[in-house]
Amino acid sequence: MGCFALRASIARAGFSLVAAVFALVLPLDAAQKAKSDVCPWCKNDPELMKNAGIVSHGPMPIGPKGSEEIVAKLPAAQWVFLETAHLRWASSLGPCNVELEDKKRVMAELARLKQVLPTVPDELKKLDPFLRLHLFAMKGEEFYARFQKLLAVTDADFPESRQATGPYMGNGRFLGEKDKFEVVIHSTRANHRLFVVDFAGTAPTDALRWHLKDEHKMIASVPAEDPDLKKDKLLFPHVVHNLSHLFFDAYKHFSYDPPLWLTEGLALCMEKEIEPTSTTNEGEEGGKSDVRGPRDWNAAVKKLVAAGKQKRLAQLLPMKEVSELDEESKLTAWSMVRFLLDAHPEKTAQFLGGVKGQLDAQGIPTGRDLPDLQRKLLKDLWDWNPVTFDEAWTGWVTAPVVTR
Repeated sequence: MGCFALRASIARAGFSLVAAVFALVLPLDAAQKAKSDVCPWCKNDPELMKNAGIVSHGPMPIGPKGSEEIVAKLPAAQWVFLETAHLRWASSLGPCNVELEDKKRVMAELARLKQVLPTVPDELKKLDPFLRLHLFAMKGEEFYARFQKLLAVTDADFPESRQATGPYMGNGRFLGEKDKFEVVIHSTRANHRLFVVDFAGTAPTDALRWHLKDEHKMIASVPAEDPDLKKDKLLFPHVVHNLSHLFFDAYKHFSYDPPLWLTEGLALCMEKEIEPTSTTNEGEEGGKSDVRGPRDWNAAVKKLVAAGKQKRLAQLLPMKEVSELDEESKLTAWSMVRFLLDAHPEKTAQFLGGVKGQLDAQGIPTGRDLPDLQRKLLKDLWDWNPVTFDEAWTGWVTAPVVTR
């Protein structure tokens, strides 16, 4: 598995991999070595950490070689690590100011965190690296719960390993994978490229998602160097977009790629639930321009349908390559998934489970003929075919205004 997530923002300049590799031989900044690893908020106190849902601040087995390898190989002013029930985080982000226009959101998040971590103040003008990651970790677990809800599953549905009896749920406790999900956030693109080239064999400019087969886990590496991603308001929904892909890929084990329109539509839905103005564009390295698209996606889809320019489900079902997802396809996929989640949540959970749980005659997971599998599920669950699905969806789009 290897996917690039391209941000909808300003164009980026590439980095020389040779220059990046040269950075490896430079000694780590003395200040980094001297920095305390003790979190000023949870104090690395076992009781405070337990109440806040924190398993560890490290060392931890994040990435292919662990947190100590990250600190040793990737120059940064400071690395902060944090592990919760379902996710591990690494961040080299520095402090950030709380901007006036974003103060309401930040204060609401701090209030939620304060409920489990009472050392957090009611109001701050600046977030330090530890507090930024505490907030990301809290919201990461909230998003994990959101994703479990849309799949209609709980932790108890996923055994340690595949069971001989009962429904197929994958090979491990984390939506079907054996180990936790991981996110590494880099303050520089150069460090991101250095980190991923070792295990991915490529050095992409933008975020990369990967399945670490030997470790049985999914990881996302995210560079946060561009101006928009320096702000947590847009960085976190970008992370959520990538986590949505990882969660759905991992569901019932990552044995094959899920349908493109479905996984991308779902990731866009999850991203825009967090922040409607955030848009992550998928694409191969350098193969797709960064285009934010329309400001109001609901209005844009209504306009597409009114002009008859929307994609038909029959056109989306066979798509496999990200390059096939033009602007109309992306808008349509987002709206179709939004329709399923909002109008048919219970059956949609069954649909998603069916798409990710196909087994062959020997009981081996298979991605064989996924378009046909989806047609069968649509028929079994709703008595729809692609044409009648389109009719139901366009009727939902053009219905009297309901806030979505």
